Amino acid sequence: MLVFLASEAMLFAGLIGGYIVLRIAQGQGSWPPPGAPEIGVKIPPTFLNWVMITNTVILLSSSVTYHWGEVRMRKGGSGLIGYALTALFGTIFLGVQAWEWMHLKHEGMWFNTYGIYGSCFFTMTGFHGLHVFLGLLGILMTVWRSGLRQMKLFSGQTPNPSHTFEELTGYYWHFVDVVWIFLYSILYVL
Repeated sequence: MLVFLASEAMLFAGLIGGYIVLRIAQGQGSWPPPGAPEIGVKIPPTFLNWVMITNTVILLSSSVTYHWGEVRMRKGGSGLIGYALTALFGTIFLGVQAWEWMHLKHEGMWFNTYGIYGSCFFTMTGFHGLHVFLGLLGILMTVWRSGLRQMKLFSGQTPNPSHTFEELTGYYWHFVDVVWIFLYSILYVL
C-alpha cells in the first residue's frame, strides 16, 4: 500500500507541478482568463467559497471519524459508527464536488473552455474525485465488515482477527485528504 501511495503521490505531484508551471507561464494578469468564473477564495467569501470551505472541513473531518472507527475497532468494538460517518462525509464531499462542477458548467466553464484554466481545474479535481470515490468503495466495504463484526458474524473466524483491510483503507483515505489540502490551497487559495 505504501508503494502504491508513493506512486499516487507522484501522479498528483506531476499534476500540481504542471499546473504551477502553466499558471506561471500565463502570468498574473491573465489568470483567470477574462470572463471565466473565479474559483479562488475572496474576502469577504462568496457563497461558492463558503460551500467549498465547508466541503473541505467535511472531508478533513472524515479522517477524524475514520481514525475514531479504527481506535474503536482495535479496542474490540466494531468501529461501525466512525466508518459509517466517514462514508457519509465522503459521499457529501463528492456530491458537493459534483454540484460545483455543474455550477461552473452553468457559468460557462468546462474542460474545453478558458484554456488551461478550465482544463487544469477539472483534471485535478476530477482525478481527486476519482480517488475519493475509490476510497469510498473501500470504506463501504469497511462498514460492511464492521456491521458483520457488530453482529458477531465475523469474530469467530480467528481468535485474533486481522484488521489489515481497515488499516490499509485508512492509509488510502488519509492520503486522499492530504492531497485535497494541497489541491485546495493551490486551486482555491492561491
